[in-house]
Amino acid sequence: MAELILPVRKYNSDPELKVKIVPETTAFLLVDCDESSADNKVVENQIYSSLEIARYSGMKIVYLYNAIYGVGGPNDVTTRIHGLDYLENSWKPLTPTFNKLIQPLESEAVIPKSHKDGFNGTVLDYYLKTWNIDTIIAVGFHIKSCLFHTCIGARHNNYRVIMLRDCTNSMEFPDTVDSSNPEGGWLRFVFLRIYETDVGYTSTSTELKQAYL
Repeated sequence: MAELILPVRKYNSDPELKVKIVPETTAFLLVDCDESSADNKVVENQIYSSLEIARYSGMKIVYLYNAIYGVGGPNDVTTRIHGLDYLENSWKPLTPTFNKLIQPLESEAVIPKSHKDGFNGTVLDYYLKTWNIDTIIAVGFHIKSCLFHTCIGARHNNYRVIMLRDCTNSMEFPDTVDSSNPEGGWLRFVFLRIYETDVGYTSTSTELKQAYL
């Protein structure tokens, strides 16, 4: 497995900063990329191309999905805060469906979660450690929610984490969109600034492809 030299972005760091990626100890983590949560345009373009590179290079592929039905009973705060009180909760998670372009292979882990942080209450950390993973490349949805919190969880569990910032969506509100902002809106700008200051690195699908080639 050939090492990749990946250009990354970190706040107040060298603009030409690059990190070494060892595929054998790197996991490509897809957070909430099933059809119930994903932005299909991002899935079919940036995430699909990045997943192909991750597979070709020999990274461990792991999917996380939001098991809404597996959260709890009728008083569960998660379903209430998302306006999903009508759901008939149980401890039997839904089986996720994925866009055929990113359908998990039989050998790839698909792990249900019931929190924004995919490390909270799941086997994710245990699974990664059994494969000697020390680096995570994360993609998915959404930048202000599960993807962001899972990256924080990765950092807290001592993984080096790299978010592909074009493999998610901006999730701007009408009053946070700003065409003069370098990220297109204030919500995305703030979440990326927090991430690149305290959590880890960001890169892009294009830079990952170039690093592989």
